[in-house]
Formats: sequence, C-alpha cells, structure tokens
Amino acid sequence: MTIITSGTSFPAIRGIQAGSEYYIVMCPLKRLRKIFTFDESSLPVEARAQRILNEERIPEITNYILSQREDYAFSAITACIEGDSFFVPIGKNVHEAHIGTLNIDADAEVYITDGQHRNAAIMEALKKDPTLSEESISVVFFADKSLEERQKIFKDLNLYPKKADRSLGITYDNKPYALLSKELIYSNLVFQKLIDLEKNNLGPRSKKLLTHSAFNKATRELFDKVTIDNYKELIPIAAQYWENVYENLKEWQFVFHDKVSSGDTRKHSVNVHSVTLQALGIVGKQLIQTPNWESKLKRLKDINWDRSNKADWEGRCMINGEMSNNLSRAKATAIKIKMLLELPLTDKEQQQEFKLSGAEDEQ
Repeated sequence: MTIITSGTSFPAIRGIQAGSEYYIVMCPLKRLRKIFTFDESSLPVEARAQRILNEERIPEITNYILSQREDYAFSAITACIEGDSFFVPIGKNVHEAHIGTLNIDADAEVYITDGQHRNAAIMEALKKDPTLSEESISVVFFADKSLEERQKIFKDLNLYPKKADRSLGITYDNKPYALLSKELIYSNLVFQKLIDLEKNNLGPRSKKLLTHSAFNKATRELFDKVTIDNYKELIPIAAQYWENVYENLKEWQFVFHDKVSSGDTRKHSVNVHSVTLQALGIVGKQLIQTPNWESKLKRLKDINWDRSNKADWEGRCMINGEMSNNLSRAKATAIKIKMLLELPLTDKEQQQEFKLSGAEDEQ
C-alpha cells in the first residue's frame, strides 16, 4: 500500500468502470479551493486536458446559485488524480469493501476534467454567501491518470452529451416568466396543439407550429417585468392578446384545423417564426395599453405574411430570402407590423425606420 504522510481524505464510495477504480465523494463547497489548486488553462493545449476557462460564463452560473439559493442543483464534478492516492475500505464483505476513505497525497495534482465553470462559479458564490460553505457537491475521482488518459476522459465525457433544448428547459422551469407562458399554453387547447413544449427546432414533419421558447420570449415582450408577485395578474392580459392574435392569423387557424401542414406553413409564412412572434410581442406591449386595441389588431388579417412579400419583410425578418432571428430583426419587423396596422411609431422607432428605408432604397 502507498504510504501517505500528508494530504487530504474523504469518505468515499468505490466503483469500477472499464476495469479501473473510481471514487465518488461528497465534497463540502469550502474545500473545493484547496483541492483544485492548479489552473490548467495556463498550459498549451497539448499539455492540458481541459478547455480554457470562459470567464463570461461564471457570473451567469454564480447568479443562478445565489438567485436559486433554496433549490439550485448541480451535477458532479469529474476530476483526475495524478500522483499517489489509496482507498481504505471499512470492511471486507461485499458492501463494506466499496465504502471507505479516499486518501490523496499532498504532492498529487488534482485536475478538473469536467465542471471547471461550476467550480469557478461556486468560488465566486461563496464570496457573496459564505453560508454555502457547508453545503456539498459530488465529485467523481479517477485515480493515477496520465495526461493522455485525462485527455481521453475529457473527450469521452464530452462526446455524447446534448444540451437540453431551451423549450424543454422553460417547460421544466419555475421562474415567473416560465410559469406565465406555461399557464397560457396549459389553459388553451389551441396553444396546446400549436406549441411544442420540448423542441427548439421544428422539423418539416413536425405537427407543431411554434416553439415554447419562442412563445415565451414573445410573451415576455408584452410586459416591462414578469415577477413572482405579478405573473398571475398578467396571465389573463397575455391570454387575451394571444387569443386575439390567433383569431386574426389565418395561417395559425389553418394549421389548428388541419387544413394545412405545419411544415408547409413554416416554409411559406413569416408569422410562424420566432423573430415575427417576438415582433408581435413588441407590438402588443404598446397595443394593449390603448383603448379598443382588439379592433386595431383585426388588421392583422389584411397583412401579406407570405415570404414572397419581400417588399415588407426583406431586411427585417428576412435576409436574402431566409428567415433571420435576432432582437434587431424582431424590432425592425415590429416597426413594419405597426405601420401596417397604422399604429404610431415612437421617436426611436421613427429614427430606426428612417435608417431601414434608406438601406432599402440603396438596394
């Protein structure tokens, strides 16, 4: 047995994968800094088994921990030990042989193979909320691994994982803005049929017309702020608006009544894409604050939503005939919709429209 005179130890469970031992420990968050002391990002790519740390991701994850203080959740950090370590079981029978203490020599290097951003964010969160120090995260240790072996583990861990679609993430979320859009969908048979709660990208054979992520983003545009205190009050307002939008968009109605396929509608119409849905949300924010807004929304029926209508949509929600989705395109599309509905533009929108018109004239 390896003799370790100084180092660190953890209660651990021993397992076997591909003939090699690995260990699972529950590590107090305050101990992470003492364990992972070496920053591999300072090394050239061939001398490390990890991505360079993306500093921009850390504040987002830190805020997640602090804002979800009562119900945040993290998967395990995976780490590799390069140096001496040994495991002491509590006994010899089948179960006891896999439960014991993992000892790591003080001179051994411990490298994070998966979870470096989680670790960095936890360090930042601890500075702002020291009460986190006694909470724990699971760490999976692979022992006695060379650089080449660590690189292979990194590759294998990142070969197959697929990030959950944003639509599914919102469907499973309990933040106020997610609760708002979920309630709108769950309580309306039309939206239940038209909106996909799981996927972010709808294939040509999908029977769904819109994604939850797009509908959620568009609904958030209706209001200045969606909070836990006000989201229930916003539900009937948003429901009334989107129901009126549906009643004035024949493309949505045709799909609901199975007169046209969702795939064909997405292929030919701009009003079923995320960028236009967001634009309708932007328009709706102004509209629902005006009297008799339902009658004004009826003019949606007179708009030519076909993608062949480049006079209205090229340079806005379309670029070179293809749909283009970002906030600036959504705002430009919203301006066009407001003009077609004969709604007044704000000073900022008038300036933007002047620039857009100038660009169109040059084409």
